[in-house]
Amino acid sequence: MEMRHLRYFTAAAEELNISRASRRLNVSQPAMSRLIHDLEEELGTVLFVRERFGLKLTATGEKLLVYTHQIIDITNEAVRVVGNMPGTSLHIGFVALSISSFLGIALRTFRDANPGVIVKIHELPPAAQILALRKKQIDIALIDNSCGFVPIDDFDTTVLFEKQLMAAIQETHHLASQRLMSLKDLENEDFVGYSEESFPGRNQAISHACEEVGFKPNFLHQGDSLGEVLAMIGSGSGVCLIPTDVVSKPYPGVKFIKIKEELAPIHFAAVRRQGDNRSIIASLLEHAKRQYSK
Repeated sequence: MEMRHLRYFTAAAEELNISRASRRLNVSQPAMSRLIHDLEEELGTVLFVRERFGLKLTATGEKLLVYTHQIIDITNEAVRVVGNMPGTSLHIGFVALSISSFLGIALRTFRDANPGVIVKIHELPPAAQILALRKKQIDIALIDNSCGFVPIDDFDTTVLFEKQLMAAIQETHHLASQRLMSLKDLENEDFVGYSEESFPGRNQAISHACEEVGFKPNFLHQGDSLGEVLAMIGSGSGVCLIPTDVVSKPYPGVKFIKIKEELAPIHFAAVRRQGDNRSIIASLLEHAKRQYSK
């Protein structure tokens, strides 16, 4: 029996409806039903009576609910106390060049408010961050475009802010003198994309933006990091759409230009293991939100 079994059971027992309980925990209905069934099999008893319009707790289920409330309360208190003790370490994953415009200041204000917490940061592409999170090598993954490749049954995702996309072209490109351009102007250009293994979903977001204005981008090259992508752009290998946070730092040979069309923004999010509700993590996320909004 795992804590997630008890949390799923508690949500279902309080909502008495699988659909509402799954929305509450941001998991799929099949996953919710499967774990409750597994719990019933492990305990060797029926916890719910399935009725036409929902669920009804059995006498055994009502008794278990009393204990699960106590277990969850004690666990949350233990995590809160231990997680905030001096000497506690917090490991954070981040993408090179990305979020650097605010992460340093956010960590500094967080450390000032939590002097006993040891913060360690790890530079990793998004896919590697999720793997490290699963292996408990980091506590928080700071990534963008998380929708679609972060399993909702295993992780909790908090959107911190939205980022707009800008065009990144070589500084000698014939469009480099413009301050504002149409995305349609890049229709016949070769694009530098991202490795799907390192940045899952990023090329899809770029393709969607281009398709909104009437063309499909030709990804001629791919990079495993933002640094590689920018280096290829600077050398004239192609163009790309880059999140605005990267633009805050100049890159040799690259010109960033605003796009006049209203493109769908990229969501930047913090991902943590499901059930890791330590207040120290909530504090860090609050500092990050506050710093970015300045």
